Amino acid sequence: MRIFEIKAYDQVGLVKFGMERKRVREILGDFKEFKKTKYSINTTDDFADCHVFYNKENLCEAIEIFKEAKVLIDGTDLFKLSYEDFKRLLLKYDSDLKITDDSITSKKIGVSVYAPDFNVESILVFSKEYFD
Repeated sequence: MRIFEIKAYDQVGLVKFGMERKRVREILGDFKEFKKTKYSINTTDDFADCHVFYNKENLCEAIEIFKEAKVLIDGTDLFKLSYEDFKRLLLKYDSDLKITDDSITSKKIGVSVYAPDFNVESILVFSKEYFD
């Protein structure tokens, strides 16, 4: 199981935001390249336990991590948290969370959780520029 330690707006595991696609692939290994949506500006790399998103210049701007991996923030394993515990944790860092029916996003630390029916399915970690 791969472990991703989050450093807000800087890096996830060994992958740094702004890193070239070629280097991300060297670090994370086997991948499949695909278009996430018909509106995607660039292709995404699927590494089985995560998807890596790139900007127009092929520089890493976000990573969506799935339950096949371990995601840590300050030593806390995020996939072991319930939806409510995840929300409480993010509130420690950001009192201005964006909460929808199926997600919680903290722009202050660059983390979003996708949780349909209050079940955490994936964690998106993003650069400051990702939502611009």
